[in-house]
Amino acid sequence: MLLRRLGIHDSFLAQGHAARGAMVSQWDSEAPTWFDPIRDPHGAGWHLDRMRFDASLRAAAIEAGAILVDSARHLTASFDAGRWQVDFECDGPLCRTHRAPVLVDATGRSMAAARQLGLARCGKDRLICLYAHLPVDECDEDHSTRICADSNGWWYSVRVPAGQRVLAFHLDGDDSELKALRDPARLLAKARRHQLLAAIQPAVMDFPVHAQPAGGGGLDPGALARLPEGFFAIGDAMLSFDPIASQGLFNALATAESAGRAIERYIDGANDARESYLTEMRAVAARYGQRLDETYAAVSRYSHQLFWQRRAPHSRRTGLLNH
Repeated sequence: MLLRRLGIHDSFLAQGHAARGAMVSQWDSEAPTWFDPIRDPHGAGWHLDRMRFDASLRAAAIEAGAILVDSARHLTASFDAGRWQVDFECDGPLCRTHRAPVLVDATGRSMAAARQLGLARCGKDRLICLYAHLPVDECDEDHSTRICADSNGWWYSVRVPAGQRVLAFHLDGDDSELKALRDPARLLAKARRHQLLAAIQPAVMDFPVHAQPAGGGGLDPGALARLPEGFFAIGDAMLSFDPIASQGLFNALATAESAGRAIERYIDGANDARESYLTEMRAVAARYGQRLDETYAAVSRYSHQLFWQRRAPHSRRTGLLNH
């Protein structure tokens, strides 16, 4: 198990995250399909309290010797005299400089370090996630994960450990309905047209609807390989997944582990350390792309709709998704 290999499994179990319930979906049919987590060969899994989980990761990193600077601004990355250099401001006008043989971009989709070095994000579609944390309804005792295909996107809803219900709709950034669905009443009304989501009723309608980019993408391994040795990217900075894959957090931890092994080899003098890591990332991207194609292609009932046409395997290969 990944958490055991990272040495944080016991502390994770002590954090009290909520066990994952059943998953029910309406993907290519109006008939609900149920999947009980007891049948999952990887175990039941959890719904994480992300603030608690992220804080535990930071604590584990500090315990392992990392130095945390949580007020850095205006980061600048460069390579000079065989070493990587990062300059940033923190605590007012104070500027700090760090130099090291290795630089890792772990800044997520923003790719702050990679962009500083002239790398661009590639293969990204314009998927947008509209989401809201619905005020708790005392009658809502459902802890299943609900996924539902719609004509112009797909829905996700689940109770989170804090007790609120997350309601999320994923659609294209140029969808004419995007602006209207920023209204809570309209988002909820659209969701409740579906059998799986019809019973959702927040305690009050006073909640904001947020929008976040959610499309997959990442760095081109070929472009990254042209940078001086010692630069690595992990997590969403290396490869971000469409949320339907439900692999984002696992990918962040797994790529960190893989990059850590490669960095150890690089420090020990292995000339192929980064290329081996990039080869592994290419394989991950290929497997992910195949599974993503299969998942979206499974929805034939909306295959004539633009959202689903853009995600057909042929559209991905010809670049039509990068609309």
